[in-house]
Amino acid sequence: MHVCINSENIQDKTTSIVDGSGVVYNPDGLDRVELERLAHNRLTVKHYNADLGSKGFKVLVTDNDIDLPDGRKVSSGLLFRNEFHLLPYSSADLFVPCGGRPEAVNSKNVHRLFNQDGTPRFKYIVEGANLFFTQEARTVLEDRGVILFKDASTNKGGVTSSSLEVLAALALSDEEHSEHMCFNPGEEVPEFYQKYVGEVQRRIRENASMEYQCLKKEHEKNGGARHLLTDQLSDKINQLTKAIAESTLYSNLELREKVMTSAIPQQLQELVPGGLSTILSRLPENYTKAVFSTYLASRFVYTEGLRSGDFAFYEFMEAYTKDL
Repeated sequence: MHVCINSENIQDKTTSIVDGSGVVYNPDGLDRVELERLAHNRLTVKHYNADLGSKGFKVLVTDNDIDLPDGRKVSSGLLFRNEFHLLPYSSADLFVPCGGRPEAVNSKNVHRLFNQDGTPRFKYIVEGANLFFTQEARTVLEDRGVILFKDASTNKGGVTSSSLEVLAALALSDEEHSEHMCFNPGEEVPEFYQKYVGEVQRRIRENASMEYQCLKKEHEKNGGARHLLTDQLSDKINQLTKAIAESTLYSNLELREKVMTSAIPQQLQELVPGGLSTILSRLPENYTKAVFSTYLASRFVYTEGLRSGDFAFYEFMEAYTKDL
């Protein structure tokens, strides 16, 4: 799915949505109530039923040889859907690609994301899909004024939610997982499940804020393309994670407990009899060590930035262990 959003002051309007079924478009803004209905019922734009005005349209992938309100003829609804992000209809302040084919925007077609006067058709691009843009296309877009945030930064919410889902499966017994995490359609959602989802969402917001603030601070201080800063941020966290895993820090039991108390969701610790100690006994040690190392590495990099050195990490750890 792709979403194009325009904003006026503090208001916004969704001008177009592209998904597996086709395209729905209204330059004056799609009906918000109808969009919420589709979202809550997990329906595609094929089921969009609100008025589209005199300039809007809905084109399904099964449509062929139809005329749009401005006179453009669509010979293939499938091709129109696949290339909609390259057409002037999709111009908006914000573009959020949340699916599609890899390398959909590349060095050969990125020029189509600019108007005839050279201005970009999107002011902001937040990648909600992996690999939708090639690195060459990102460079062109940022060089010409687009504020772009790369998939490796913007998709971490999905990584967080899936990893915490796996963690719950590992930390809970079969009976606990069946009782607190499983339900059939139409059944009442378990209380723990609702609370756990809430905690996962809070963690995603916190992590996203830390990632954004780190990128923002680095860009304002030292410049550089944001998509390259994302690569540097990921590399630094990965390198430090590996270094921590190979160090003796994990052997410090007090430090391990402090880190894991923060890293393991509180809802899990409150549910499982015996709390954190029981959870850690159920987790594979290599998994626990990976969580420990990644948590410390990410917090350090988010706090100290991309250009922090070994002594900064020493000071960070000294402050972190002060109360142990």
